[in-house]
Amino acid sequence: MTVVAQNTTNLRLSVARIVSVAPNGGAVFGGFTEDERPLRVLAGAHVLARLPVIGEAWYVEGELREHEQYGVQLHATSCRPEVPRGRLVARYLCHHPHFAGIGKGKAEELWRHFGDRLASVIAAGDSARLEEVLTAPIASRLIQVWSERLHETELIEHLDAHGIEWRLTTRLLRVWGDAARAMLDSNPYHLLAFTSWPIVDAAAQKLGVSEGDERRLVGAVEAALHARLLQSHTLTDHQTLLGRVKRLLGRQSAEEAIALALAGRAIVGDKAHGYQAIGAAALEHGVERRLNAMLAGEVPAQQSVIAVDSVPRWATGVITEIEAEQGFALNAEQRDAVLLPFKSAVGVLTGGAGVGKTTVLRVIIELANRQALTVFQMALAGRAAQRMAEATNAMASTIAKFIAAARSGKIEVPANSLVVIDEASMLDLPSFYRVLKYLPDGVRLLLVGDPAQLPPIAFGLVFHRLVESARVPKVHLTVVHRQAASSGIPAAAAAVREHRLPAFVPYVGRHSGVSFVQCGADEVMAELRKIAGAWGAEDFQVLSAVNSGKAGVHHINQSFHADACDGEVNPTPYLPGEPVIHLVNDYERGLMNGSLGLVVTVATDGELCLGFEGDLHTFSPAEAREQVELAYAISVHKSQGSQFKRVAVVVGKSRILDHALIYTALTRGVEQVVFVGDRDAFQVAVQSAPLVRQRCVAFSI
Repeated sequence: MTVVAQNTTNLRLSVARIVSVAPNGGAVFGGFTEDERPLRVLAGAHVLARLPVIGEAWYVEGELREHEQYGVQLHATSCRPEVPRGRLVARYLCHHPHFAGIGKGKAEELWRHFGDRLASVIAAGDSARLEEVLTAPIASRLIQVWSERLHETELIEHLDAHGIEWRLTTRLLRVWGDAARAMLDSNPYHLLAFTSWPIVDAAAQKLGVSEGDERRLVGAVEAALHARLLQSHTLTDHQTLLGRVKRLLGRQSAEEAIALALAGRAIVGDKAHGYQAIGAAALEHGVERRLNAMLAGEVPAQQSVIAVDSVPRWATGVITEIEAEQGFALNAEQRDAVLLPFKSAVGVLTGGAGVGKTTVLRVIIELANRQALTVFQMALAGRAAQRMAEATNAMASTIAKFIAAARSGKIEVPANSLVVIDEASMLDLPSFYRVLKYLPDGVRLLLVGDPAQLPPIAFGLVFHRLVESARVPKVHLTVVHRQAASSGIPAAAAAVREHRLPAFVPYVGRHSGVSFVQCGADEVMAELRKIAGAWGAEDFQVLSAVNSGKAGVHHINQSFHADACDGEVNPTPYLPGEPVIHLVNDYERGLMNGSLGLVVTVATDGELCLGFEGDLHTFSPAEAREQVELAYAISVHKSQGSQFKRVAVVVGKSRILDHALIYTALTRGVEQVVFVGDRDAFQVAVQSAPLVRQRCVAFSI
């Protein structure tokens, strides 16, 4: 259709409806301007901090274009919510969902009564005057909600005026609340926790911060260490930090900046051993102190009435009973493993695919029950927790749910407890610290995992360092069981673990084993559609090493979503039944980064009801935009802890494609794994050293 450009303009409108939302976060919405003219706005994701809410007042800038079907539309170059003015106040009050009890009639009556003074009367908190029209409770609620919304819009205007991404508003208010404006005014470099150095530094200069200001020098050091944290390092050597700070400050003295940061306790460390951000150092030292105390034999404040017998004689009869029930005997490695948590307060159990770690766990739980221990089983991923529960016939939860329940007082961990954490190789430093925080003196801790898998997504490296420590008791399982080996995946995993290329079987649809479909990046999506068609509704997952590009997670998800829409215009980025993934650790909801779920319902305003591990959670459009993505495909990193009957793994040349990533992707499959993409890149990755060896941390036991 012909689209004719008219002119650029800026105006204010009251949002009346959300027409559609694009998968990338852009939206088409309609509303009424101050002079009651209807207008349709097209806003890309790059200009929207969040989706508009019906009833809100929005300031929009852009180009008016004539569309043959829809008439005049505004193609936005900038738009943001603001405090409503003029007649938009009445629309705001009667349509916005937060203003309960004020319908169209009451809103019009308020406008007739106060006119242009209505906004100022509400902002002043003049309840007495509002009660000339409203009841006292509704007037009080109106003032409260208006004040809350005012903080957001004022912060938006403040950020926008100083060249800072006002799309940060939601995050700033969530962390700092009403104090957000004061935090920024006192030290603009507080923003480094939310955005990049160039943006913060430019804003600080607009606020009058000089190049030599101590806040700027210290901020540069903190920014450099924060960038290292984003690369998963908790420790930075002197020369590396010096070089990074120099690049940020230019002519300013990097040595002086580091000295100021040390003097002000913004960082810790020295030239000889390196430097750390305060938070990372505190977490590592906290975990070290607690684990050292446990290894030394800490005693609970009130000794358990039932002491744990650490002598293995008592277990022999129980193990014999269990072997008779399951129809096979434990091998020597497994017998050592089942006694591990009863010989030491901290133990590590490692092993690759198919070596019987779940069999060992089942016996450990039974032995713990015989010793009257309270058992807590957990893992980062919901699927891993579910596998633990099924394998041991005992309850298991995600780490996030455990932390949420412990923090709220719903559960209490007694001293005579055994805590088992599966897939511990992916346990990041902050999560490990939180778990230990809720474990009392005297508790026993068993970490189960495979150090050949990818390290944690977030910063730190605990499990891998414990595996390397001579002080931590551990058992490594190596014998692959015949039943597990039948799929061919354990044999392929063993080859990759030893940096050898596995033996592939031809891909012919559904079958067991490991295959490779070689193709270019442009052909990946076509091959994935064929595989998805052959596998049907079975439990399968697409994994990719990267997020961007034609072979990346985002493109694959958008393509499958478009297929699901079948050419129809979809008003939201999700459809009921579509797979989703949670992107952050949310201890309030009990959801971790990487939790997989399904869309249950989609409201007209974009609110989502999502199902995760049997629980339903509601997400506002703004929350969904920050915390949820489609999950037809997910990154290999986010698949850690989960297993699927069948897995398709997209591989291509990438700086992050390494040995551990290939090994982790391969071991996500239970029956069938198909690699799709560049076979040469696959071979290089298998034969290379894992990138985890380059991760710098100060943690050690």
